[in-house]
Amino acid sequence: MFYESAYKTEFLHGKYSLNEKSHLKDLARFVEYYNHHRYPTDLFGLTPFEVVNGKIPDKNHFKEKIQEARKNRVLVNQQFNDCKIALGCNS
Repeated sequence: MFYESAYKTEFLHGKYSLNEKSHLKDLARFVEYYNHHRYPTDLFGLTPFEVVNGKIPDKNHFKEKIQEARKNRVLVNQQFNDCKIALGCNS
C-alpha cells in the first residue's frame, strides 16, 4: 500500500513509535499532512483532498510557469557566467 510506504519513508524516517498512543497520534498527523499538505506529482499540484472534493488534475496546470522558468534559467546562467566574484573569472 502506497499510503503505508509514504508514512514510513516521508514521515517516520526510519523511527519507531514508542507505544500505541504515540503511534496513533503520529498516524493522525500524517493523514492530515498526506491529504491536505502533500502535493504528489501525479496530481499535478493538487492535494488528494482537493481531488476528492472535485478538482480535476491538469497536466498543463504549470506549463506556463515551467516555460517561464526555462527562459529565466538562461538569464540566470548568463548572469552567473559574467562572473561577479574574482575567483575563477576570466579577465
